[in-house]
Amino acid sequence: VTHVVVCSNIIFAATTSNRLIIAGVLDRSYFAEVEIPSTSDDRVHNLFVDCRGFHIIISMQSGVNFYTTRKSKKFKQIQKAKDILIDSVSWNQYNESDTTTQEILIGTNDGIIFETMLSIYDEILSSSSGTVIWKEMIRLDNSVTGLAVIRYPPGSSFVPVGEPQLCAILASTSGRLYQFVGRIHSSDLVSATRYINPQSAVTALREGYIPGFFAPIFASYAENPSGAKCIEFPVSFGYSDLKVYQKKNDEVPSQFAWMTASGIYFGKLDAKRLLDPGLLANAVNSTSPLRISLASQAKLIKYPPMAPGSVSLPICISLSEFHVIVSYSDRVKAINVLDDQAIFVQSTRDVLGTSHAMGACRDPAVGAIWLFSGSNLCQLCVEREDLRVWRILLDKQEFAEARKHCKLPEQLDAVNAQEAELCFSRGDYIRSAELFAETSTPFEEVALRFSQISSLANNSYTEGGGGNVATGIALTEDYEVIEESDCVQTGNDDEDGENTGKLPSKESTVAPLSPFGINFHLTPCTPLKVFLRAKKRTLEAEGKDKQAGIIVLWLIELLLGEIGLCEDKYLRADQPATRQEELNNVRNEFRALVTSSNVLNILPQCKDVIYNLLINHGNSDDFVFFAKTNGDYDRLIDYYMSRGDYTEALFVFTTHPSCAPKLYQYSVQLAPTEPKMLVDAWIRAGQRLCTCRLLPSILLLPPQEAIRYLEFAIDKLQCKEQAIHHQLIFLYADFTDSTADTRLLTYLKKYTSSDLSEVFGEALSDVEDSTHAVSKTLSSAYSTLESNLSYDPGFAIRIAMEKGCLRSTVFLLQSLKLFNQAIEEVLSKNDIALAKEIVNSNMLDIDTQRALWLRIARHVITDKSSLKEATALLHESSLLRLEDVFPFFPDFVTIDEFREVICESLDAYNSQIEQLKAEMRATVESTNEIRAQLSEMKTHYEIIPENARCSQCLQALTLRTFYVFPCGHFFHTDCLLNQVRPLLSPQDASRLAELYAKSETDSSAIQKFRSQFDELVASDCALCGKIAIEGVSRLFFSNAEEYEKEQKIWLLS
Repeated sequence: VTHVVVCSNIIFAATTSNRLIIAGVLDRSYFAEVEIPSTSDDRVHNLFVDCRGFHIIISMQSGVNFYTTRKSKKFKQIQKAKDILIDSVSWNQYNESDTTTQEILIGTNDGIIFETMLSIYDEILSSSSGTVIWKEMIRLDNSVTGLAVIRYPPGSSFVPVGEPQLCAILASTSGRLYQFVGRIHSSDLVSATRYINPQSAVTALREGYIPGFFAPIFASYAENPSGAKCIEFPVSFGYSDLKVYQKKNDEVPSQFAWMTASGIYFGKLDAKRLLDPGLLANAVNSTSPLRISLASQAKLIKYPPMAPGSVSLPICISLSEFHVIVSYSDRVKAINVLDDQAIFVQSTRDVLGTSHAMGACRDPAVGAIWLFSGSNLCQLCVEREDLRVWRILLDKQEFAEARKHCKLPEQLDAVNAQEAELCFSRGDYIRSAELFAETSTPFEEVALRFSQISSLANNSYTEGGGGNVATGIALTEDYEVIEESDCVQTGNDDEDGENTGKLPSKESTVAPLSPFGINFHLTPCTPLKVFLRAKKRTLEAEGKDKQAGIIVLWLIELLLGEIGLCEDKYLRADQPATRQEELNNVRNEFRALVTSSNVLNILPQCKDVIYNLLINHGNSDDFVFFAKTNGDYDRLIDYYMSRGDYTEALFVFTTHPSCAPKLYQYSVQLAPTEPKMLVDAWIRAGQRLCTCRLLPSILLLPPQEAIRYLEFAIDKLQCKEQAIHHQLIFLYADFTDSTADTRLLTYLKKYTSSDLSEVFGEALSDVEDSTHAVSKTLSSAYSTLESNLSYDPGFAIRIAMEKGCLRSTVFLLQSLKLFNQAIEEVLSKNDIALAKEIVNSNMLDIDTQRALWLRIARHVITDKSSLKEATALLHESSLLRLEDVFPFFPDFVTIDEFREVICESLDAYNSQIEQLKAEMRATVESTNEIRAQLSEMKTHYEIIPENARCSQCLQALTLRTFYVFPCGHFFHTDCLLNQVRPLLSPQDASRLAELYAKSETDSSAIQKFRSQFDELVASDCALCGKIAIEGVSRLFFSNAEEYEKEQKIWLLS
């Protein structure tokens, strides 16, 4: 074996007998052996296979070069590469075609770099136009030992489709490393996908397309060779080896290694520079070469010391993520690229036999490293390559990278602790606090250190009037983090952001940016607060809510203290606007803390303590904010009431009716001061309040507001409580303006039942005529009788009388049908008009009206001595006569004063006499007419047909005694008796039975009792007369037993 390449777990080996062996690493059954066309004395110079293990180039020592594929058993000679020794190939790693290599770079032994594209089809390889598939790019000083192309793949999110992009090419010779950077045309990109089959390739050739994917890069350097970036070492082995490493999920290589005689030149590749729009613009608009380098953090790694007496030189290198594997003829060494230390040395004689190692290769697909000799092949297993990486990076203080490679919590803890100590020593307390919170360092120790720092800074902060803090503390009073939003949004928890700040320089007194998404004003307590916040997050993640709650309380205590200091400075400040902004920043920080989602989950356990802290600090604004945020409106009301902020308390009551029970506690206190708002709150609470429990407060309200709520309670809430109705009655009656009686009367008409007199009639049957006696009797009866009335009528009468509400009193007495008492009450007030309204009521019968008119007349004549009004009463009432009122007149009244009335009365009597005479004459005439009709009835007869039949039995009528009715129905006497008997009442049926019994014993009894018999049986027709009509509504059966008996008969039949 002379050459070995392993790609995609497939081994490709060239032998001294010019045969190509292809074998699978995992699939041992896959094996092929193909003979390479050559002369007998020719040998393989180099073997190249793409990363997919599909395309193969073999360079022979005679200068003949072949191309084939893994699936093809034919070798195609590359005619354009005749008499050329190929030392390096840069494959197109984004090629997915099985028929063509697409654009690749080939480095030759005489220092020329060619761009070519190879295909297994004859149509392209035999083309007469040689420039189509083979083009010289540039000529270097010596053999091109290594080539690497660095560009972003087609379809990358970093490269716009169809736009030019930058590309870098690394080329190494025995003593130099070149770097070429330039653009590739968007039109050139088409070639990456055009030549995927022979037909498209032939079409491109016919259209005159000239491949030149990399031509624009080398064009500027060909005109100006000195423009290329070049690294040169004076000492040379005569050969070198260039390797690049690309992580599995990356789009471009990230580091390179170049084996030279002076050592291994290693560095990072900053491919992001290829995305710089400025560089791309220069490359497009200028023909000068771009003098930039992608290499960064480059260094020369010395070869490990050789064993005494050993003069073996390195053969080649392989590059992994953290190590360079150097292959010697008898051993292999692994050097860590982070600390340049050789961490592995292994002799290869045990595994390769006595033969010397001829080379090594790395499978780019799986990362495996293979060593081979002339007769043996072995694999170098790389396991846990990054085992020591975190410690090396930690020693170099590259903490961010060290964290990426920590495998155990203890390792991460060590990294965080060391960086925290470093930041603390540099005065970067913000970053230090964040890191300490992620470590296992005792909480008490760290908290004490930051408390001491905060105390020292605070002394300088306060004594200096808010000036710079003590030396060594990287904080100033006036430093703040400016964010996009100045407001705190409830429910947003931005505490988990990443710290983007950098360590401050020695000259700077500004701390790094804080990772909080609010306006965060740095104060002396800021480091301690940052530590506590970070520790809180850690405890929350571990589910230790109680410990997290204690941390929250400490944070709140610190923030409240800062708010108090800022308020004091604001009052004394010469620039209140600046101090106000400072105060707002700290206050926003506090509010962001207590409204964050994680803290809200902890709050139920320590809410009372937070309220006490707010009260002890006298922080009213934040107390209100905290209470509103947590929906503690009951506590907020207590707080307002304790401070005498009655308006604010009532506003909470009004906007949050759920707090209604608190109104029982504070209504007595609020009624005298804010009656209208209090009543508004009661009304808004509605059914949540018991109106009776508010009575003490209602008594303290102004009458108008009290009436407004009582009317709402009675009308809207349908309150039936007697006390409420009595209070409203009293307020109506006690109202100062003239509407009192009207408003009370309206209420009474609405809520007084129509059966009031029936309910209390028995209780009032023996009552005295005095209205006061009526009131007492009603109150006594109301307490014992069951009534739907919501108020005590006795109480209502008493209040109405006391407050002078005459119409309301009269209405109640009328409802109780106590008309005499009503008239007496009205006449006692000398209100004759109202008395007349009472008498004219439809509720009175004539006798009662006459009696009441007489009472009014007596009052007018005897009490008022007004003969004119008395005579007027005679005109108004038709029930009063002159002789009725004569007894009331004084003895010495002359007739002249009421002569006219007497005359009118006599005329009225005369009219009545004449009317009576006319009625008597009409009565006599009616009597005479009736007598004449009776005389005619004695001689009345009916003509009966000779074939007349009984309407009941339908037999000849004249066979037995019979009855004839004017309606035309005829009945035998017995048939009529049977027809009528069921229709008679029990009394008439009994009388008929007695008469029938007598007629059977004495035939003359029928004639004797004929009139009675006819009255019972023959008073009217049994079929169409009155008795038949009345029988329609009678049941067929007199009782249930007869009905059931008859029903059984029908069911059986």
